Amino acid sequence: MRRLVAVILMSGCAAVPARVPAPTSEPQSPYGFTIEEEARILRLEDRREYDSATVEQWVHHPNSLHRVRIALALGRIGPHTFADLNGNGERDPNERQAGVEDLATLANDRDTTVRVTTAFALGQIGDNNATDTLLQLASDRESADVAAEAVEAMSKLAPKFPLGSYARFTGEDQREGVRARAIRYLFRFRSDEAMAIAANALGSPSSVIRQEAAYALARRAYSPARARLELLLGDANLLTRSYAARALGAIGDRESLRALVGALADPHPWMRTNSVVAIARVLAKSPATANDPDGASHVIALSEDPDPGTRASSIDALGYYAAAVQTARKRLLEISTSGSRWERELAAGAIAKQLNDEKLLPADLSGWAKVRVMEAASAVSFRLRPAYLKDPEAFVRANALSTIPDDRVSGVLDLIRPALDDADVIVRGYAIERYAKSNDANKLATLTAAEERARRDRQDDARLSAIRGLAEIDYPGRETFLRGLLQDRDPVVRRVAADLIEQKLQKPRPQYTPLPVDRTDYAQIAEWARQPHSATIHMTRGLIQIALLAQDAPITTWNFAQLSRDHVYDNTTFMRVVPNFVIQGGDPRNDMEGGPGYSIRDEINLQKYTRGAVGMALSGPDTGGSQFFITHSPQPHLDGGYTIFGRVTEGMNAVVDQTERGDRVETIAIDGERPSRPQSPGVTPGDSESRRAGRATAAGETPALHK
Repeated sequence: MRRLVAVILMSGCAAVPARVPAPTSEPQSPYGFTIEEEARILRLEDRREYDSATVEQWVHHPNSLHRVRIALALGRIGPHTFADLNGNGERDPNERQAGVEDLATLANDRDTTVRVTTAFALGQIGDNNATDTLLQLASDRESADVAAEAVEAMSKLAPKFPLGSYARFTGEDQREGVRARAIRYLFRFRSDEAMAIAANALGSPSSVIRQEAAYALARRAYSPARARLELLLGDANLLTRSYAARALGAIGDRESLRALVGALADPHPWMRTNSVVAIARVLAKSPATANDPDGASHVIALSEDPDPGTRASSIDALGYYAAAVQTARKRLLEISTSGSRWERELAAGAIAKQLNDEKLLPADLSGWAKVRVMEAASAVSFRLRPAYLKDPEAFVRANALSTIPDDRVSGVLDLIRPALDDADVIVRGYAIERYAKSNDANKLATLTAAEERARRDRQDDARLSAIRGLAEIDYPGRETFLRGLLQDRDPVVRRVAADLIEQKLQKPRPQYTPLPVDRTDYAQIAEWARQPHSATIHMTRGLIQIALLAQDAPITTWNFAQLSRDHVYDNTTFMRVVPNFVIQGGDPRNDMEGGPGYSIRDEINLQKYTRGAVGMALSGPDTGGSQFFITHSPQPHLDGGYTIFGRVTEGMNAVVDQTERGDRVETIAIDGERPSRPQSPGVTPGDSESRRAGRATAAGETPALHK
């Protein structure tokens, strides 16, 4: 998405302009600015509104905290708003995203934190006019923190940013922290040339450099690195060897199978999980290698691992072996009837995917087990789809629709049409999205009617599907229709319309901000955010204690606290668990499609996705609502993409790491408050899931966080 004009670096360091003089005095306020000032900035961020007078004042403010805060604000406003110099409502070639020139000024600030935040903000905005400023910051000799943040910002602009200019920061002459950050994000350039740099760094004597090189290769397959990655399966650094396992899975070479099977004996569950997932990917590319009783025996043993995530991860690989090895087949069928709830669901998917016989599926499949059958995308899935499209559970019907391949839509149009009138908005949204791929002669009229009906829905999933479908049809009223949406009350609809005008009509990007905002509680939020706050997730497994990052994400933490106090999270589940990645919850529907009935703006910040980070789940910019996730392990590729609003302080090992899909949240208490009403009877972890589908769901594109 981000574009950056190519710039050729000359040898040596770029000249750095003189720093802005340090402030001589600071306002006498606990946080450097008043509640009224912070409330004003929150409102501008929420509206995605660039106010030149406020920006000018704060960029040159004597208090460095004002300058830091306005840099962060520009990083949130700038990606959505441009400086419309001629007032025509379109971004012309000579116009920049809002804030780029102001940040160029702040890049010369004497305060290190100001420069770090400036680099971060420029990466978020992604304007190609910021090239020189980012290169200047990446060459900062006074602070490695500034340089490293600028390098990461440049990577966000790849692949448009010239690799030759970026690659200099991966050299051995760079400070280790700067070099490590540059190597980590080489995958964003999506080229073998970039991956070759990462592969060469695998042999570094520095543990940090090897770790980041393995991480880059785990994000993008590069076959020439295979032999060196296999050697790193025994590295002393846990992250290095687990990234190496993932990287080998991405390559998928059958020659790595023996090394990966050996790695299943690793003492750490992250490594065992990554290794067995990699084995499944190798088997997917080379099915004949599954005829190996020895490999099957190791995976069978892993299916009884003490770690629940490792056990769950083994089931996909077990399915491949089950197609060829009788002992693996027997074990898979055992799990499908006697495993935990989560394991039974995954086993149903593996049976549908590999054994091609629906009679082998247990008769009493749960709704989520049916979803896994649909996700298998097999002949069994195809045969069972008509029945699942009539399932009483909406999320089963929705998945039966969403998993229909594009090339099969026309052949099953008679199954899709009835769902266009489904009472559930999510089912209807997926039906519209699939129907839009058809060649039906009445598509324009049908989608127009669907869009008009969907305007009455409390959430906009069906409407967005219809809008996107209409944008694919070349008809006389298309541009008028899309431009009319730029003033819609729904901010997500506005943004999607702007995207479609640019992408489908090939027209200059239109301005769709400032956004309409009804809230008036910014001062209250600013006041609340000045105090420390915590959240306690009460689960049937135990407690998860979270420190809320109210100063980094004030509106997000306020929203989370209000939803908790309103009992929106009561009796929800962690409906998505990806081992060694995240657990995801907060959906009143418990199907990854729900929320509170509105969306909030992102508050992307400089916090990083280390182990135990709590973030907002999205499926597009500014689509957060109630769903959140907790990271099992470091996930640097999420940095700058999802709002971090908390960190787990207690309960990672005992609760988060043990959580299985479907485990229930009894309630979430804020600042130690006890629930104000009795809770419903508990559900033992691993038993059948508690479902709750009657609550209104979130606006916008809010399915899952995508890994």
